[in-house]
Amino acid sequence: MHRQNASIGRWAWLLPAAYSAHVAEEAFCGNGLTGWMAAGGGARLSISEFIGLNLVGVALLVFAAWAARRSMVWRWPLISGAAILLVNGMCHAAVCVAARAYVPGLWTGIVLYVPVGGVLLFLLWRSVSPRLFAAAITVGLMIHGVVLWLVLRMPGFTWR
Repeated sequence: MHRQNASIGRWAWLLPAAYSAHVAEEAFCGNGLTGWMAAGGGARLSISEFIGLNLVGVALLVFAAWAARRSMVWRWPLISGAAILLVNGMCHAAVCVAARAYVPGLWTGIVLYVPVGGVLLFLLWRSVSPRLFAAAITVGLMIHGVVLWLVLRMPGFTWR
């Protein structure tokens, strides 16, 4: 019964807020993530396209936060989102080490994504069945993997 009464409180709303801050860093810090990707021969997105794609992500996370606070059935998208944030924060750090340079998104990845994603996963792990929790994390990791593959495996992409 405790599992179903676990509260996620206001932490759910930190997920779309952290995502928004992260997108702002990726878009406007340094040469921007789109500039970094283009310099490596990767995806060539305009800033408008980048912001547009990420607005869809923000909207999905807002829906996930809203739905998870209202129904236990809809906690899994929030778990997937928290997993994406946690892994993305760690990946930004790893990419910066591998590239031996700042990659936009590093600071919000470390300061926001890792703690917010980690705390949310901790708060949510007892609120759903272990099987659903594992499935939701798997979905999050798959989504992150596809996005990372699309960014880093574009023809001609090289580390700067």
